[in-house]
Amino acid sequence: MGITAKNVRVNTLENNNVPTSPDENKLSKEELELLINLIKKSSFLGEHIEIIYNLVLKLQNQFLEETR
Repeated sequence: MGITAKNVRVNTLENNNVPTSPDENKLSKEELELLINLIKKSSFLGEHIEIIYNLVLKLQNQFLEETR
């Protein structure tokens, strides 16, 4: 299954006044690992390879920070 720009949607909160701390938006080690494994098992169009590469690099760097 591939990913396309058409399939990506940003969900918005109904109440934008809800305060969020930076830690609430930070992914846990388990969440990062799940995303990396999902990407690993997916296929992508050639036109998205650079975007996916950069995304995986960021996820990997965050994962490595979590494991330190």
